[in-house]
Amino acid sequence: MTDQAVAIVGMAGKFPGADTVDDFWANLKDGVSSIRSFSRSEVLAAGTSESVAADPSFVASGGDLDGAELFDAAFFRMTPREAELTDPQHRLFLTCAYQALLDAGNPPGASGRQVGVFASGSYNTYLLANILRNKEFSEAALSHPVIIGNDKDFLASRVSYKLNLTGPSITVQTACSSSLASVHLACASLQRAETDVAIAGGVSITIPQKSGYVYQEGGVFSSDGACRPFDKKADGMVKGNGCGVVVLKRLSDAVKDRDRIYAVIRGVATSNDGSTKIGFAAPGPDGQRRAIKSALVASGIPSSRIGYVEAHGTGTALGDPVELRALAKAYKEAGGPQLNCELGSVKANVGHLDAAAGVVGLIKTALILYHQIVPQQINFDEPNPHLALDKTPFVISTKTRPTDLPLTAAAVSSFGLGGTNTHCVLEAFSADQREKRREVPYAYPFVFSAQSPAALTEAARRLLGYVALHQPDLVDLSYTLLTGRDSLEHRHAFLACNLKEVEAALAEFLSEGQSNIGSSSHSLRASIADLSGEFDFSSARKISLPAHPLFEEPFWIEPDKKLGPSSHASADGEIRRAGGDADGGEIVDRVIGIFERHLGISHISPDQSYYRLGGDSLLAVQIVSELRDSLQTDIRLDEFLSLLTARAIANRIARQGDHGGSRDQTEIQWIRKGGGNPLFLMPPGGGTTFCYAQLASGDSIPHAPPIAALSFPQHLAGNVRSVRDLAAHYIQQIRKMQPQGPYRLGGYSFGGVVAFEMAVQMQRKGEKVESLLLFDSFTPDAHVGAPNTEPDIAAMLPDLLQDIGLSMNIDLARGREISTVEDVVLCMKRPGWSDSTVQEYRRLVEIWRHNLEALSGYYPDSQFIGDVNLIRAEEGPTPAIARSLREGSDSPETWGNHITGRLTIFNAPGNHFTMFGARDNIAALRTICNSIFGRSSV
Repeated sequence: MTDQAVAIVGMAGKFPGADTVDDFWANLKDGVSSIRSFSRSEVLAAGTSESVAADPSFVASGGDLDGAELFDAAFFRMTPREAELTDPQHRLFLTCAYQALLDAGNPPGASGRQVGVFASGSYNTYLLANILRNKEFSEAALSHPVIIGNDKDFLASRVSYKLNLTGPSITVQTACSSSLASVHLACASLQRAETDVAIAGGVSITIPQKSGYVYQEGGVFSSDGACRPFDKKADGMVKGNGCGVVVLKRLSDAVKDRDRIYAVIRGVATSNDGSTKIGFAAPGPDGQRRAIKSALVASGIPSSRIGYVEAHGTGTALGDPVELRALAKAYKEAGGPQLNCELGSVKANVGHLDAAAGVVGLIKTALILYHQIVPQQINFDEPNPHLALDKTPFVISTKTRPTDLPLTAAAVSSFGLGGTNTHCVLEAFSADQREKRREVPYAYPFVFSAQSPAALTEAARRLLGYVALHQPDLVDLSYTLLTGRDSLEHRHAFLACNLKEVEAALAEFLSEGQSNIGSSSHSLRASIADLSGEFDFSSARKISLPAHPLFEEPFWIEPDKKLGPSSHASADGEIRRAGGDADGGEIVDRVIGIFERHLGISHISPDQSYYRLGGDSLLAVQIVSELRDSLQTDIRLDEFLSLLTARAIANRIARQGDHGGSRDQTEIQWIRKGGGNPLFLMPPGGGTTFCYAQLASGDSIPHAPPIAALSFPQHLAGNVRSVRDLAAHYIQQIRKMQPQGPYRLGGYSFGGVVAFEMAVQMQRKGEKVESLLLFDSFTPDAHVGAPNTEPDIAAMLPDLLQDIGLSMNIDLARGREISTVEDVVLCMKRPGWSDSTVQEYRRLVEIWRHNLEALSGYYPDSQFIGDVNLIRAEEGPTPAIARSLREGSDSPETWGNHITGRLTIFNAPGNHFTMFGARDNIAALRTICNSIFGRSSV
């Protein structure tokens, strides 16, 4: 049967409460339910009406997927518009397919392989709920880009196109059993030798995810938001969202290629109920029994070896008893399963994932065989009496435990609404056990690559963490890196004789940030493909390594809101006009027009982000000025940088009328909301928070804190002359939002110095500061005593402004003595600038001047009691910045003199200004911050 056997060699997925397969497995072992209750605000924001939400039968529960809007468009060669128009199900399946190939050590770039794709997806609700409800796209519902981005027909073929895969590419749709049916077809393709490697799986994301449902007695959904398979209280299922993908190879090929094998598929079969049941949507015991028996026969495995069955297990009053009767009858006719065969259903943990349900059950079962651990079945207390469980050979365990005896075989069921049933029989794979080699006769090569410098740095960081934690076999690690990874544009290589040398080389790379492919060593100059032939890998095996870094950002088209008949702002401040939505209103159109003129882009939609459109803080100055002049708005620059879309700006203008034409000065802007204590970031020398808005974009770390950024209090500039004054003022502002510690503080450049002083002041008053994060902040030693007269600062400002892209007007500056800050402002003016634009730039320059003066007079009077994380720009200060510092005083290690704890320094690409500029630099900063968040939950 080896020729017909299929090995599961790779897997990837994203599930409720779990971003990776490892997280998913940990949750299963710990008995975690990832079904959660949604707050009232969440269900209302999702579009649920007030009347429905108030219904006593309404259940606000589900298995939602964090970051469904996130995607690395650049990595997969998509434009932002294409990514926004593509169903998030397609985007997630593409991402997981790539990650699964890497987990398998079979990268898309491997030559000579026919790789097939067998994919399943759920009904496209993103198209219905978002795209078709957005005026910009609703009239183009049948247009080529919308259809390609959203139709199920293109789910599999998009993966083949983006990853350059040339095997069969087939979308499979059999309702709830779709993804396991995809596995069935993939196995058949491998067995017919039309495919060498097969990707199979499914995805299901229902938009909106947090809408809840109204319970109906006798229906398929649970009355209280809990799924209880096989339990006496079982009364329905709960919807889950997620994706699962497996990579399959013929067992003989997998053994020859020394792949890591999770489990072996010995037999899989599919049937349909036909018409011998009470209704189309009802389960059919005869059809289920036939699929189970056919799979057992195809496997060639005695049914008595099967010790675990992952049931379809929806937790419905009708479905569970029917399934168990069919299962018991089929196994009895085949000779019976193993004594006390355990029964489980993952739907209790993550909900019913519809088209992805079958592959999620398969992944769980393969992991059970691989780890020889059976996770507990949650939400089970007393068996449903209609199951007659005591009369079957099956038992249900509520404790996670290693198997008493080696678990050699298991099975999975997945049954689709309408009657398509699939059953799969798996066998554990027993590889020859060997001890890890502690010593090797010579150094082995270690090569890793990535698409960008930032990704290469993150790949090194992940690899270092993996080696430190798992201590893999040295030769296995070298072999997998050489043969099981793509050869991408940016590479790094080194030689090592043991794992300590590997860790040291990775740590050195992270501190220096230099790649060395192309060095004098012949082995390093050689191509990655050639390297594998120069070393003894005869006993090496592939191992599972960290996934390639992806820098995901939100790509999302929001639906237009239903609008009322008035032509003015409503009570909630939403722009409304008769007969149309906000994006058709005059104010929104005028804001869009201003965006398009300044950005040089046409057809901007109301919900496209200014930052995503390529805007920066300097251009924002001109836009804010025109908004002020043409729309008589009082929006300030920092507030604009927290609004970012034409719709948000228009709605803010509408609310302005409700405040009598003026608004309170708001110094704190949310960059990222969430639970827990915020990380408060102080503004840099220019006083704005735009850099932080880019930093938080696309952040997907589950436990990362919310971020709030403070802007410079220009209206109080006369009362906050020093760094200590600013620190005291910001502390007052923060306490309005968070009255008590522990506090999390940080800042970029000048903002980092202020954050440091705030931490010292807070500690002096007995308050706890648990985190201090500095972005390229030079120590007070570098600034204290620096020249701070008006002519001194006026002489420095032109070069500093040039560094951020704001050069002087040569014609105006020619022959003019620059001795005051006002001289600088006047020499910046460009043709077409209004008085408001000049005034806005005057504010920026004045803030910068104020902060330069404050720096020159500051030196801390005590140390910070704690640790500091410093992110340093690896290119160092620009010449203009260097001239503003005391000679030889820019060493970041000097911060160690001002703290009692540990100073941890991270290198980020770019210089003092460009580290917050290019996309790759921003992505690298996010990566570093995420590593800090992941390490310290800060």
